[in-house]
Amino acid sequence: MKMPNRTISRTMKQLMLVLTCATSTVALVACGGGGTDNAGTVSYTSSTPFKVGTTTFDANLQAEPTLPTDDQVCATLKASDTLKKRPDGALAYEADPSVSGAGVAASAATTNPDQARIQAALNACGAAVDAEVGQAIADADAAAAAQQQADAATAAAAAATAGTTYYAPNTAGASGEELAKAKYRGSKFAVRLVMGDNGGDSFISGPLNLPSGVTLVIDKGVTLFASRDVMLYNLPGKYCGNTAAPTTTTTASKSGSSGNCRSFISGDNLVNSAIMGEGAIDSRAYAEIVTTDKYYPIMKVNETCSNTYAAYQKGTFAAEGTACDNGGTFVNRTTTVRNMTWWDLAMKGNMVDNGTTGTGSQSCFRMMVFNYAKNLTLYKITMNNSANFHFVPSGIDGLTVWGIKIQTPSTAAFANPAGNGNPLYNGDTFTEDNVKNTDAIDPGSSTSKTQVALTTGATNVLTTAAAGAGVPTTVWTTATTTSTNKMYFDGYLKNVAIVYNYVWTGDDDIVLKGSANPSPSGSGLPGIDGDKWIRADRKYGIVIAHNHIYWGHGISIGSETNAGVRNVHVYDNSFRESEEGLRIKSDQARGGEVMNIHYSNICIKNAQNPLLFTPYYSTKAGTGKIPNFHDIDLTDVRIQGSGTVKLMGYEADSSNQGNPQYPLVMNLKNVVADSPDSINMISSDANLTINGVNLPIVANAAKRIVVNGTATKAVDVDKVVNCDYAYVDYPSLTSTEGTTWAVLK
Repeated sequence: MKMPNRTISRTMKQLMLVLTCATSTVALVACGGGGTDNAGTVSYTSSTPFKVGTTTFDANLQAEPTLPTDDQVCATLKASDTLKKRPDGALAYEADPSVSGAGVAASAATTNPDQARIQAALNACGAAVDAEVGQAIADADAAAAAQQQADAATAAAAAATAGTTYYAPNTAGASGEELAKAKYRGSKFAVRLVMGDNGGDSFISGPLNLPSGVTLVIDKGVTLFASRDVMLYNLPGKYCGNTAAPTTTTTASKSGSSGNCRSFISGDNLVNSAIMGEGAIDSRAYAEIVTTDKYYPIMKVNETCSNTYAAYQKGTFAAEGTACDNGGTFVNRTTTVRNMTWWDLAMKGNMVDNGTTGTGSQSCFRMMVFNYAKNLTLYKITMNNSANFHFVPSGIDGLTVWGIKIQTPSTAAFANPAGNGNPLYNGDTFTEDNVKNTDAIDPGSSTSKTQVALTTGATNVLTTAAAGAGVPTTVWTTATTTSTNKMYFDGYLKNVAIVYNYVWTGDDDIVLKGSANPSPSGSGLPGIDGDKWIRADRKYGIVIAHNHIYWGHGISIGSETNAGVRNVHVYDNSFRESEEGLRIKSDQARGGEVMNIHYSNICIKNAQNPLLFTPYYSTKAGTGKIPNFHDIDLTDVRIQGSGTVKLMGYEADSSNQGNPQYPLVMNLKNVVADSPDSINMISSDANLTINGVNLPIVANAAKRIVVNGTATKAVDVDKVVNCDYAYVDYPSLTSTEGTTWAVLK
């Protein structure tokens, strides 16, 4: 193909500069350009730099959610006055004491006093909402679905006439925007957890199911604690609370998995559901695991176990010294050491075992998992100390996460009475980086569903199989109740606002995951696309803005990008002493196209990796799922302190797989460091356009780096973005650093 002369000229200039700079160390202003465009220029976005962290109203967003009024409450539940938190946020030891002796079962009365009454209130509210508006929701969904199917038939006929291929979109039914209208909401829709009459401020519950149309409200000062009884989290035919998890066999043939455990709060097939309030939810992953079934295997901190699954299935105890089948060493019921905690399992499975075998994991429950919803909201709630991921919503049309706080570990974690300053089984003290797999906010796409019934409630049932049946002897199952009406969910993640939040956790802070692709096969459509189906009450389809990020892996995309992610807006966010700042990660086992990602007005202070874009997140084997990151824009980004910046695309594979090169294509405007000489730059396979950038970005032929523009130290960082008000102390009574709002300078 013949290229225009101007393209040839520009390409030759880039190549000449690449060759000149490939083996030279030169001043920023002298090298790094792949052409004369933007060479050494600085053009600031505004004469008044944007003040990160000061925005209280954003015209790009929908209206802020509101708490239910008193007359919208279905039921109010008071905390028992026997359950009161300590000032550090932990329950007093006497509230539900640990039981870790040989062959001794914990009491259900103390380990799970509140699950039944909370779920009953949720169920009653869900049934009332369905009776009031369920038919209207179904009618709206059916009408929208019929129109969509008629439109698809017309388009398919036109494509057939034209001889072209047509991919019929998934039937979505009524949109979340339509169903947000008042006529689709119950007049009473909230269940409220409040203080007791005499100072009780806590609830202890096993897993809960949130019905469609229902809002769970947790009042200020009130905490909903997850039960420590492992039996409540077992799924049928699976085992929770281990690092090696057999199914219904007795052989520990695979690693642990959160998929073996029921989440603390869950919900599928929902319309207009929410969790709100100025109270808190605490999973207590720092506290000893207990069991109400004395035969169930529990791992000890010396890595022995109390029994085997093989013996548990028979309702007996294995002989002392028998090899464990839950990831431990051998049966030892005479030991006096404590039971492991959920975070002990995470440390052992994810960090110790995985570091040895590369396949280790842990069976720990997640705090919240929601699948398929139209309008799902988290508002103001505080979430602490999850055993695994905190919040995993998939296939949501209308996801709002506004004004919440997540901190893991909180000060309550250090109140573990068995820890004495060394809470983890291996002697390590809790840090932000060793409570692993505690991702904060993980929304993603999912596959489509065709006409499923809305969930109106759930009943938790304890069943006991005959000893020797070769299956778990004690199992909690959840039987959901559903509406008679059905509706469509297309599986896309759309109309997402994650805003005004405070996040401090041991893994990803906020991450978009394009894993399951709901798009018609062969269509090439992405699973996450912020430019499709944008509601009239907002400017962008997917926005992450006005957040304060502390420790964790920052704002990320991936590692699952195989379904595709595009058209995302990330702006006015601060990162204080985080492990990562802005991050896109994937690998050839789950890679895909990530494009049109827009970052702006960002402050990053003392992050280990302020910018990290890599297609080499792991060395997992894969075929045909190559990461392809392009059209990524960074505008007005300021890095304070030292750190590593990694800008990497995918190198062409000359092996027998023959994968092509997918360079990182990125535009950087006014991306600066207060101390550019302290930035460690790692780059390869990148096509970078830079303007007003003082990072050490240079072209390099050997590493396949092409740069259009020239880095310069002439930029005035104070004119790029104002970070004076970006960093605030974490605003929580259970913060490890206090409760003030002092501005860091």
